[in-house]
Amino acid sequence: MAESELASKLNRQQQINDGEVKAAKVSQSVYAEFKEFSIQEIKEYRKIFVKYDVDKSGFIDFMELKLMMEKLGEPQTHLGLKAMIKEVDEDHDNQISFREAKLQYS
Repeated sequence: MAESELASKLNRQQQINDGEVKAAKVSQSVYAEFKEFSIQEIKEYRKIFVKYDVDKSGFIDFMELKLMMEKLGEPQTHLGLKAMIKEVDEDHDNQISFREAKLQYS
């Protein structure tokens, strides 16, 4: 990824986090949105996501993120977990959707 493209993505994410712009609601398939990944790769990412979505809500909430980080051997503080969610939570619902999680790996 070119430096300018990365800078642009980081700038957009910061604007969203600061509330300067609203995140776009995208209704398209994750397969169409993340063309740089094969269908098999996206399925593998989804399998990992679903593993930690304990309540099967389609989102990773605060407690699920806490448990996930503990299982990965990287326990976080309360503030650290809140910061992790805020960093990727485009729609400010205090939980992480598969799409929001996937954006971090694009």
